[in-house]
Amino acid sequence: MNRSIAALMVFGLIALQARARADVLYAKEGGRAMISNVRVVEEKNGKVYYQDKTLKVRAFPKKMIGRIEEKRCDVHVYLARLEKAESADEVVALVEWAQARKFRGDAIDRLYKRALELDPDNEAANKAMGRVQYDGAWMTPAEKAKREADSGAAEMRAKGLVPWKGKWVTPEDKEQLERGLVKYRGRWMTEDQVKRAQGFVKHEGRWIKKDDLAAAELIGPARRDTGLGARLLVVQTEHFAVLGDLPQPQLQELGGVLERTFSEWLRLFPDTADNILEGKCRVFVFRKAPPYQRLVRAKHKRLLASGRFTGDRLKIETLRMKMRLRETNFWEVVPNPMTVHVQMPDSIEALRSRCVHYATNVLMSRYREIRFPTWWLNEGVAYYLEKRVTGMIVTYNVDVGGGGSGRYAGEGGPVNEGQANPWMDAKKWESMLKQLVIAGKAPSLDKMKSKDLFTPGNKLTVPDIAKAYTLVRLLVRMDPKKFAKFVGDAKTGKSENPVEREVSAVIKHYGGYKKIEASWVEYATNGFRVGR
Repeated sequence: MNRSIAALMVFGLIALQARARADVLYAKEGGRAMISNVRVVEEKNGKVYYQDKTLKVRAFPKKMIGRIEEKRCDVHVYLARLEKAESADEVVALVEWAQARKFRGDAIDRLYKRALELDPDNEAANKAMGRVQYDGAWMTPAEKAKREADSGAAEMRAKGLVPWKGKWVTPEDKEQLERGLVKYRGRWMTEDQVKRAQGFVKHEGRWIKKDDLAAAELIGPARRDTGLGARLLVVQTEHFAVLGDLPQPQLQELGGVLERTFSEWLRLFPDTADNILEGKCRVFVFRKAPPYQRLVRAKHKRLLASGRFTGDRLKIETLRMKMRLRETNFWEVVPNPMTVHVQMPDSIEALRSRCVHYATNVLMSRYREIRFPTWWLNEGVAYYLEKRVTGMIVTYNVDVGGGGSGRYAGEGGPVNEGQANPWMDAKKWESMLKQLVIAGKAPSLDKMKSKDLFTPGNKLTVPDIAKAYTLVRLLVRMDPKKFAKFVGDAKTGKSENPVEREVSAVIKHYGGYKKIEASWVEYATNGFRVGR
């Protein structure tokens, strides 16, 4: 606002002419009233200057005005009453009149300011201006805060305290604070020490709770190895960490199934060591093959970089990697127990069943000592728990490549291409085994003990597996404690050869293979009904 306008505003407040008049500005064209209930101050430089109910001086082009009519208005009354008011109460009373007539802004503020000029202690005017009372005097909130601070500062200094970033501390504490230390539970520490005292650990440059470290160490490398990034989720249970790209509810459901597997395992082998898994067994589950294959390659790459294996052993590990790439499931027990699975094209129920089976393989290999039992015993227990936990058997890993293509017929011979293999339906195992027993063609346990899942010409067939499952079921039903002791001795015997260890354990607990065979033949002949 220029000086002439400011002067006009002052003139309007204190130099009002004795004769009050109101002005109306009429348009040059049409003769209608354009602006009314205002006070014209002057005409200058082609403009007409006037005051409205804010008491601000405004301008309007004179060329658009046809005539100006003088009339009495509220602005003149306001100025006249303000000039005549001799007390703060009169001015405050004028406020009510002005507000009723829609005066606003500066017009109201000026009344309160005038009231305070006449009486600085007027309560209504002070409150209207946002002022507060402190120690018997009216002041702005900022002034009150400053007085309180000054008063508090004097009190604090009297106590020997000094200011430090908005608070009062002892000189000794200030010295520690300036060194960047923090007081925690009565001790001065660095911020890192405080975090550690609070139960945090630093992982990849950020602080996390110590209880979350295992998950962070688990999920980070796994997300990189699989290439899934944040799409790889993790669900942790007491004994397992389930990782994968399946929906979280399915991972949680698998975690529950695996814990039931562990509970069934403990019923079978109650002397299992508390640290049998040395932490948690990782169970990877992927919807499709690509992340599975990336994980296999990443593991092999780390193995090469570690330099742990050379020569023939390195060739074996490379062959194992290639074999796993052709498969869709695998398990291992060292250096850390883990199982890895691909769901597609199978159902979630089939995936659940395989997870139980392979978790049992891990437990069997780590039970008592980290040694492999004979394969029939390993698989027999795995199928036994698979059936108990899930109510079904769908894991067929005894044909070439470890899948379930069904290349074995009832007597272990090949099936013609395209021919359905009845042994791939576990519900038919018992009836077909009974037929083999009657025909004198049942698998021989004495031969089965030396077979594995890999060696050409010496692999377990599906009938072998069916017998292993039913034999384990029989031995458990006959005497579960004796069976647990038998498995334990087959794992911890003196020989490094699993077959030799098992032979000794069979003789010790069952009197030899012939007696076990005789019991099983009777069991099969009676329709597998012993102990039911």
